[in-house]
Amino acid sequence: MLKPKQQHSNLGLAVVQELSATAKASLQTGIQRFSAQTAYSSQVQHDCLAIEEPLQLSLQWFCQRTNQYQLRPLSLTMRTPGNDVALVLGFLQSQNIIESLNDIDDIRFAQGATAEQVEDYNHLEIQLNRQRQFDWAALERNFASYSSCGLCGASSVKALALNQQPELNMQEEWLAASLIYQLPSLLQEHQPLFKQSGAVHGVGVWADGKFLSVAEDIGRHNALDKALGQLLLESQQAVRSVLVLSGRVSFELMQKALIANIPVVVAVGAPSSLALSVAKQFNITLIGFTKDSQFNVYHAPWRISKEGGSQYES
Repeated sequence: MLKPKQQHSNLGLAVVQELSATAKASLQTGIQRFSAQTAYSSQVQHDCLAIEEPLQLSLQWFCQRTNQYQLRPLSLTMRTPGNDVALVLGFLQSQNIIESLNDIDDIRFAQGATAEQVEDYNHLEIQLNRQRQFDWAALERNFASYSSCGLCGASSVKALALNQQPELNMQEEWLAASLIYQLPSLLQEHQPLFKQSGAVHGVGVWADGKFLSVAEDIGRHNALDKALGQLLLESQQAVRSVLVLSGRVSFELMQKALIANIPVVVAVGAPSSLALSVAKQFNITLIGFTKDSQFNVYHAPWRISKEGGSQYES
């Protein structure tokens, strides 16, 4: 069992963040490119691939019933290395395990398997504050309820409604339509890994005329967790904010936006039926198929201003 820490380790968080941020996110490989316009393949060229590796999360908390610390595997996800601490924080927030950094005593890499490998950079251990109430059985029930592969999508939305008390901003006509057209291209300007590999999703949180956070990952849910986790690390919050997604919108992404109290979701792709159900249940403005000259509003168009808005002046 891990030795429990006695106080929140801000320095430890910063060190781990720095280490994970320098992780290699792409690699070069040799390819032969074929074309219908030529009879033969070209000579060997170089191409860039996004790295995909597992990240194991383990959770340690103080059990009031047994009066001792418990440590269990929490989840395993395939992700692009880098910003792993932000990913973990966003994930913990989206599952209602934490509300802020004050709920965490420590985040650290697990011990490596060999003497040469002192730390396992694909395994993070999170220790909750001793005062943070935590029920493992309830967490397992929430995982089952929120699953989009469950028995009934309506049940997933109902479970989300029972577990969430949203604090979404309901002000009208604060978001300029002229900005919405531009958001996908503005996001692409902050996606260097996508430009190299074309194999990752991008997520940005826009407020006050700029992106508060931007993240890329092989998994769309990981990219969102990284972006939301970065907001926690930097103590940034805006009641009128926009979540910008480079692809489609699923139930899981809407769930994370709701828990982060983001009132508007703008996507390049289409929303799923369950994503729309969440938008209607909680009055989230849901926008899809966003291009530089048009977009579709699936719910709550009243936040959009055709004459301009306070978020951006073009």
